[in-house]
Amino acid sequence: MASPKPQIPATVRRLESPYRWLERFGAVAVLAVMAGLFLTVRAAPAPAATQGFASTDFRLEAPSEATSARNGRITANVATADALEVLGASQIDASAAATALREAAPTRGARLRPGSPFIAYFDETGPDDMPVLTGVSIRIDPKTTLAATRREDGTYFASVLSAKTSIALHRISGKISTTLADAIQDEGGTRAHADTFASLFPEDSALAQGGRKGERFDIVIEMIADERGNFLEAGDLLFAAFNGEKAAGSWYRYTPEDTGVPEFFNRNGAAGDEFLVRDPVRGGEISSGFGNRIHPITGDMLLHAGVDFRAPTGTPIRAAGSGLITDMKYGEGYGWFIRIQHDRGFETVYAHMSAFAEGLTPGRTVMRGDTIGYVGSTGSSTGAHLHYEVLRNGAYVNPMTLELPTGRDLSRNASAFNAFKVQRDVIDKLRGADPVGPAAGTTQTADLKATQQGSR
Repeated sequence: MASPKPQIPATVRRLESPYRWLERFGAVAVLAVMAGLFLTVRAAPAPAATQGFASTDFRLEAPSEATSARNGRITANVATADALEVLGASQIDASAAATALREAAPTRGARLRPGSPFIAYFDETGPDDMPVLTGVSIRIDPKTTLAATRREDGTYFASVLSAKTSIALHRISGKISTTLADAIQDEGGTRAHADTFASLFPEDSALAQGGRKGERFDIVIEMIADERGNFLEAGDLLFAAFNGEKAAGSWYRYTPEDTGVPEFFNRNGAAGDEFLVRDPVRGGEISSGFGNRIHPITGDMLLHAGVDFRAPTGTPIRAAGSGLITDMKYGEGYGWFIRIQHDRGFETVYAHMSAFAEGLTPGRTVMRGDTIGYVGSTGSSTGAHLHYEVLRNGAYVNPMTLELPTGRDLSRNASAFNAFKVQRDVIDKLRGADPVGPAAGTTQTADLKATQQGSR
């Protein structure tokens, strides 16, 4: 005989309604959180193919037992475990995989940054037909993947995978239809390539603002690819030719063996323009010159060992010449500053910066015209400006009156010039030796085995 259904006292029934309201509220809150995660972790679109290279994929990193793969891309600050749960992993698996990834990451405590693509692999034939997370692949940077694989005991093993890379030449040639940067970026180059290109033709100020429609350009850049031919990232600008209204010519990037500093030379081996530019901030107004002056903060009469260029905070600062970054830090008075060592005993200093350019570190070489930082007012400063110093053999000199040496002429040294010609001829062969190149949109690629050493 069935047991009688227990009767709920009236006093208890009266309390039931608010508790159920709280349960419903909690259920709604959970659904809202999950909906929010689905909005911030969304399936990554298929990457657009770059002409000359296949798009990047992670298929060779997939666990062999996986029967499905689910792509994602973090677009907000979402924890790794939460992102994996949204794609279908159990809470236990997601937490264990996230912990393994975190412990194996090159930077401890690393999170999935906004924009980071990842793939979660699942075995769809798990217990109770529930999918089992068998692996995770996260692209940390173009050359590095962080991967976690499930063991038989349910734990996860993570490791860092570095792609085997090669360097190829990639040519982009055509006419400007909107801006120079747009034309270069549309074919796989970068905005930095356009900035370097413009710095090689300083006589045409309009080129830095995008150039004029119909002007012809031709560039050759390094393209870094993995062993499957997938495009990873663009490298250095190796060649630039321009046929414009106010400027024309061609320049080849080459690193002389005796200096180790890359420079641009014409086809006859002569470096262009002055050894150092006098105005690292384009359009900056000189607010204080070189020499003795009353310090605006201390009131003391002191040597002003450089030149101040007034400009809005955030204005790009370019390297005055090719050289090696020896200092990059915060200093008393200088605020955030960079010091660059150049050839022939010269040094330049750039002070009061608001920020450094991305990717720069002490020990890295930069080229004349490269953006190295941004105007600010850090340190002993009364307003946004760049304090620019030039030293020759350790002594301060006036950047505005200094007789600066011209660029090097490789033709005066037979061995140096012959080594330069090897790289020049590889580029010319790729270009078909055209002065500026064919119609808009042309792209070509070629191996860069003979010139890898000289281009660095």
